[in-house]
Amino acid sequence: MRYFVFGSALGSFAAGFVDDREVYSEGYPHLGEAHLLAEHRRRIDEGAFETGLTALVEGLAAQYGRLAPRSVNG
Repeated sequence: MRYFVFGSALGSFAAGFVDDREVYSEGYPHLGEAHLLAEHRRRIDEGAFETGLTALVEGLAAQYGRLAPRSVNG
């Protein structure tokens, strides 16, 4: 959780990609459009945070459901 919070506060996912198409063309063809991420940086970063937060909360809820003591009456 520490890395999720610090990473969200201190860095940008979209800014981690160079905006030069040629950087990815040979070695990473699946990242051929990564240079376009900078144009959508805010939306991508907020979406990545929301996705990560949802995964974290749902994971904790599932873990609690498995570990919480069961009610004797229910």
